[in-house]
Amino acid sequence: MSIQTKGREQLIRLLNEWYEEIRLYHVEKSNQLKMKIEENLKEIETDQYLSLYYSLLDFRCKVLVEGINITKESFEKVEELSGIKDQYLFLAYYYHFFKAIHSTILSNYNDAKAHYDKAEELLIYIPDEIEKAEFEYRMASFYYHSYQPFEGIQHVLKAKEMFSNHIGYEINHALCDNLYSIACIDLREFGRAEECLNKVIDVLKKNDEEHLLIKVRYNLGWLYHIEDLYELAIRHSSEIVNKIPNHYKALFVLARAYYKLGDIETAKQHIEQGMKSAIQSGNAEYKHRFAVINELVTELPKARLEQVVTDAISYFEKEGMWDCVKEYAEMLAIQFYETDDHVKASKYFYISNNADKKHLRKGALK
Repeated sequence: MSIQTKGREQLIRLLNEWYEEIRLYHVEKSNQLKMKIEENLKEIETDQYLSLYYSLLDFRCKVLVEGINITKESFEKVEELSGIKDQYLFLAYYYHFFKAIHSTILSNYNDAKAHYDKAEELLIYIPDEIEKAEFEYRMASFYYHSYQPFEGIQHVLKAKEMFSNHIGYEINHALCDNLYSIACIDLREFGRAEECLNKVIDVLKKNDEEHLLIKVRYNLGWLYHIEDLYELAIRHSSEIVNKIPNHYKALFVLARAYYKLGDIETAKQHIEQGMKSAIQSGNAEYKHRFAVINELVTELPKARLEQVVTDAISYFEKEGMWDCVKEYAEMLAIQFYETDDHVKASKYFYISNNADKKHLRKGALK
C-alpha cells in the first residue's frame, strides 16, 4: 500500500471520527477535531471525494456550533462540490440529509421535506442505527418547526428509543426530551413542557455543554412568552441575546414581550435588531414575523398592516404553515372587528377558520 493511500485512509478515519463527535453533540471535541483536520486541508482539496465529505461535515459542524447563525450561503461550498455525490451513496445521503437540515433552519419547509424524502430513500444503505436515530431526531425537528407537533412527537420518540439502546448518548437522549417539550408547548401542555425542559437543563449542566444550554434556555423563554408570562420570557431571552446578539428568535420573543407590556420603544429596538438578523440569515418566516410586529408598534394609523400581514399569510400558505395562517388571519380579523369593519373582519375570520381545518387535516393525513 502506497504512502499516499495510507494518508488518504487516515484522513477518511479522521473525518469519520469528526462526524461521530458532531453526532454526539460534543461541541468542544468537534471543534478540536475540525482544527486537526484543517491542518490537512491542502491534501483534502486535491481529492474530490474528500473535499465533498469534508465540506458536508464542515456544514454539519457549523449547525452544531453556530446554529442560529446559519445563512443561505452556509451550504454554498457543498453545492459547488456536489457534482460527484451520486457516485457515492452515503455522500448522496448526507447531501440530501444536510440540505434538509439547512432548509429547515431557513424555514424553507417544502424544500426541506423534499430532501428529507430523498435522504430517507438512501438511508437503507447506511447500516448504522445511530444514524437512523439522528435522522428520526432531525425529522422530529422538521415537523416541530413546520408546526406539526403530533408528527414531531412520533419521530422524536422513535429517536429516543434508538438512542436508549446505546451507551454514551445521554446528550442525544436529552435533546430528544428538549424537542418533545417544545412540541408539548404547541399542544398547550405547559406544565409537562416546563418540567421536561428543566430536566434537560440539568443533564446539559452535568455534561458541561454550555453551548447546548443556550438552545434549551431559549425554549424556556419561548414557553413563558406563549404563556404570557412576559417578565420571565424577557429574563430568559435577554440571557440568550447577551450571548448571541443576532439570535433573531430570542429577539422576537423580547420584541413581542415588551410590546405586550406597553414598552414600545424597547420593543422597537429589538424589532430593528431582529429584522436585520433575520434578513441576513435568509429566514423568511421571521422576516415576516418582524414586519408584522413592526406595523403593530407604529404610532401612525396602521394603513400598511393588512398588506404586511397578507404578505406573511401568502408565505405561510406556500409553505403549508396553516397554524401560522390561522394565527395571523385571526390577528387581522380582530383588528378589523375592533374598528367596526365587519366585512373585512368576517373575511379574515373565514380565512383563519379554513386554515385551522387545513392544519387539522394535514395532521390527520400523516
